[in-house]
Amino acid sequence: MAVVPSLDSLPYEVRQDIYSLIVRQTDSDARDSGSLPTFARYATVSRRWQEEFVEPLIFKELRVTTERLKDFNDIVTSPRRRALVQTIHFHVSLDRYEQYLDSEAETPSERRRSAEILTSALKGLFRAMILWRKSETSPRGLDLHLIVDSPSDSSTLVGKKGGLLVTVRALTSYLKLDTETLSLPYLDVFSGFRCTGRHLQPTSALAITSRLRTLEYLDLELNHDSTRSRDIEQRNNFALGLEEHAETVRALNLHRPSPMLTTAPSPQKQPWSEFFVKMRAFSQQCESFEFDDCIDAMQFFAPFLKGPTAERTLRGQEAPMWMRLKRISVRNSYMVKAPYLRVATRAEALASIHKVLVAIGRATSRMSELSFARVSQYVLTDGQLEWFVLVYERHEGKVDLQFKGFVPSKPILGSWRHSTTSKGLELDVRHEQDDSNAPEL
Repeated sequence: MAVVPSLDSLPYEVRQDIYSLIVRQTDSDARDSGSLPTFARYATVSRRWQEEFVEPLIFKELRVTTERLKDFNDIVTSPRRRALVQTIHFHVSLDRYEQYLDSEAETPSERRRSAEILTSALKGLFRAMILWRKSETSPRGLDLHLIVDSPSDSSTLVGKKGGLLVTVRALTSYLKLDTETLSLPYLDVFSGFRCTGRHLQPTSALAITSRLRTLEYLDLELNHDSTRSRDIEQRNNFALGLEEHAETVRALNLHRPSPMLTTAPSPQKQPWSEFFVKMRAFSQQCESFEFDDCIDAMQFFAPFLKGPTAERTLRGQEAPMWMRLKRISVRNSYMVKAPYLRVATRAEALASIHKVLVAIGRATSRMSELSFARVSQYVLTDGQLEWFVLVYERHEGKVDLQFKGFVPSKPILGSWRHSTTSKGLELDVRHEQDDSNAPEL
């Protein structure tokens, strides 16, 4: 009687094709049923299937809670399994609250209680991770995604896209750790760190970052760029602490928190303030730098603005040199919502965008390794949102420069062309011609 060949006897390439088909079908079935895809049942096919197909899918991203830390320790013990993990989503659940408190911020005692819960959870996670070694982690790196919220943070209201909104309490309650007493062991396994859910004050995030000695990627919310004393203090202390607590970081992504419910104006423009000086200094060690409204592009790139006022201000200030930067993304809005209104009229907004695009073009001449840049500026007028986008892509000695939503003026084209040719690169300029009424900037 002929021996029926097993799946394990198939060539590796054939098994990979089978795995790909199963993944697509399982994902499709999950979408149709509205559930999460599961591959655990395929582990029973054979040991090879379990180790070669199932475990790389299951262990690639792990969702861990404080209640499941012991299970996490028991399951992910072998170096083989640890090498499969690329992201740990660590979910910290705060206390529930009654629905009548949805619209009220936490009291000081409730904030302290939330901070205690987070501190205790972090200590548990760090105790578990201290058993890991860098040599055991995935060659792709290991990211820590910290998620902090309360089960009561989801509102009964539905947003425009069909998802549940979060409560006012969730939007207005922030997390601040006692950095003086916070005691966490050093870890050398995480290469990326980001936070979502409740707003974690950036100085508290830096306190966690300071214990991650091999961190390369950092994704955080800055406080709003407003006149509130808490925002000013947090932003300044964050910028001052970056060099000390994030010295190994090479990719920095900063973004603003959820929109303010009680608005506050933006502070006076201070491009030579300690915040901007420190942020420019730190960005020079980055290979990737991305920010949105939380940093005003006009002030950040002030050393490259044209005009006698800017040049007089620059005296005594050294223009930045981004020797490592390969990727930059800048996104600012105008007249959308305080504290990011910036200007009073559309004409002022367009004039500001013109200056920003020229300044960034001039700045790229000091980014010798730059391979990708995206500058997105948008303006809200009469209920209509206008986008002005510039995309720079470099490959094989040539730069593709694309403009969307506007016609670039000679100063804008000139600044980017000079930057490109100074590096000995060819330049190909493309305009998106969707709108014949697109303004010239």
